Amino acid sequence: MELQIADRTIQSFLSALGSRLPAPGGGAAAGLSGALGAALGRMVAELTLGREKYAALSEHAKQASAALEPLIARFVDLADADAAAYDGYMAALALPKTTEAEKQTRKAALQQAIHHATKVPCEVIDSAIETVMILEQLYGRSNPTCVGDLAAGAAELECAAKIAWLNILANLPYFSDREEAKTVLREQRTRLEALLERCDALYQMIEVDVRPDFDRQ
Repeated sequence: MELQIADRTIQSFLSALGSRLPAPGGGAAAGLSGALGAALGRMVAELTLGREKYAALSEHAKQASAALEPLIARFVDLADADAAAYDGYMAALALPKTTEAEKQTRKAALQQAIHHATKVPCEVIDSAIETVMILEQLYGRSNPTCVGDLAAGAAELECAAKIAWLNILANLPYFSDREEAKTVLREQRTRLEALLERCDALYQMIEVDVRPDFDRQ
C-alpha cells in the first residue's frame, strides 16, 4: 500500500511529485501549501505562549494554536484525498463499455468520481478561509517578532486556493448537469475571491510593518 503523504519524507514526496506519475500532482501540492500556511500560523501562536511579556495574549494564542492544529491535519488529508480522487476517476474511466448496461454503469461511476474530485479542492478553499480568519485574529495579538510568518502563512493559503481553483475549473466541464456546474463555479469563485482579498490584505499590512525605514515614504 502506498504511503500517505504525512508518512513520507519530504524527499520521497518531491520525488513522487516530480516523477512521470500523474498523482500526486497539483491538488496534493495545494493541500500541502494549505498545511504549511496553517502550520506557520500555529508556530506564531506557540511562540507567543509561555512568555511573560505576552502573558495578556496567551489565552488568545492558545485558542488559535488549538484551532490550527486540526486544520494542518485536514489539509494533509486533502492532499491524500486529491491523489485518491484521481485514481478513482481513472478506475471509472477503465470500466467496460461494451453493453448498454456497462455504458450506463460507467457513466454513473464517472460522474460520481468527477464530483468527488471536485469536492476535494472545494474543501481546500473552505479550509483556507477558516485558516486565514485565524491568522487575521493573530495579527496584532501575538508575538510581533513572528509577524512575517503570518504573512508567509497567508501567501501559502493563497497558493493553495489558486491551485484548488484551477482543479475545479478543469473538472467542471465533465459534469453532466451543466446548471450544477455553473452553480459550483459561481459559488466557488465568490469564495475564492473573498479568500484572496483577505490573504492579500493581511500580507500587505505585514509587508508595511516589516519594511525598513529607508524604504518608507
